[in-house]
Amino acid sequence: MENKFDPKKLSGELLQKIQACKTPEELVALAKENNIALTAEQAAAYFAELNDLEVELSDEQLNKVAGGRDCGWYYD
Repeated sequence: MENKFDPKKLSGELLQKIQACKTPEELVALAKENNIALTAEQAAAYFAELNDLEVELSDEQLNKVAGGRDCGWYYD
């Protein structure tokens, strides 16, 4: 029995492989390899959703990613 495609329930390793897919066809093949039911239409919709996704980080989030520390050195 195949599992339904739900990114929230997938392992981190598999999610990395999904993110590496460049086309919906690659995603369908990967899903099939992992015994996950995914149609070409579902894969295309998933890719469209990812392409429409815009993520904007807050200043606080950016500081955490960049180290978040101001050493007080300023260059003009």
